[in-house]
Amino acid sequence: MKNVTTIRVRHAAAAAGMGLLLALTACSEPASEDAAATGSEESGTEVAAEDGEDTATEESGGAEDEEAEGEVAEDSDEQEQPSGDVVAPAEDFDPCTVVSAEQAGDAVGFAVGEGESDELMGSQTCTFTSSEGLAASVLVQWIPVEDDFDATVDSATSAYDDISEPEDVVVAGTERAVALTGETMSMPAAVVLSQVDGGFFQVLVIGEDGQTEQAVALTELTVSQV
Repeated sequence: MKNVTTIRVRHAAAAAGMGLLLALTACSEPASEDAAATGSEESGTEVAAEDGEDTATEESGGAEDEEAEGEVAEDSDEQEQPSGDVVAPAEDFDPCTVVSAEQAGDAVGFAVGEGESDELMGSQTCTFTSSEGLAASVLVQWIPVEDDFDATVDSATSAYDDISEPEDVVVAGTERAVALTGETMSMPAAVVLSQVDGGFFQVLVIGEDGQTEQAVALTELTVSQV
């Protein structure tokens, strides 16, 4: 029975990691095509602007830009920002090299075995499975893809069932982070997605007792060790 449980939670962790990667891939292809089309349109617009633009239009556009920048600055100031510099993992970064089983277990509240590294479509994952016979596991995934974070979060919601509304959380060393809950292969999962320089982390705590607070703690631990 213990072996069956271990296999099930490992499959759930692998499915969650692969599901997000596939969702990102599916979303990025049309985005590239749209970007190319937009680029062509913008090129035409720039040529037309160069032919017919006058000084009054430039001044008006400059004033609007300054006003927009001011609004963005106000919104940014209103949001709580994590302290410290944003980390930048190396290209070959492997979470298993910086987080031990003991550290992972302390962060999530249950003992786990040694982490197992795996590469999924260019991402690096480390999976810890409960060593106490629980139907629970932990996955730390580093995805070196620089994408819009909101688009990444949208992709994440399509990788899980019964997804909750993502909530902003503060994780030191990251630019932004959100926490959410959902299901992967019919198993509940607490998820934290966080953006750093060069990509983002996905941390999951899979099991009936998994909490987003545990995933936040493990994310903070991982980022602090980079």
